[in-house]
Amino acid sequence: MNKDRGIIKWLPFQSLTPTKEVVNQILQEKEKVTKPIISLEQQEEIENLIMEAFYEQIEATITYYYQGYIIQETTSISQINQVSKKIILKNNHIILFNQILKIVL
Repeated sequence: MNKDRGIIKWLPFQSLTPTKEVVNQILQEKEKVTKPIISLEQQEEIENLIMEAFYEQIEATITYYYQGYIIQETTSISQINQVSKKIILKNNHIILFNQILKIVL
């Protein structure tokens, strides 16, 4: 049985400054995931929940995919641009509809 030492095996390289940056970049790249596939029904449900959260000014927990990471934020929606398919959150983050994976009211 092969036992991985995890981050411990990289600790000796932390003393070398240029290597430290490269190791940190490699570790960040390893944490990235591929974007999950959302069905059309799920997309419609997400869009309906976005509209409901916007018009009723309900705080929602939005899970979205951004540059290889899955991010979760709890906030309310301040604007919706249906032409460009964007939502603007209260904290001024802009999220595209196709980035949203899940929304919970």
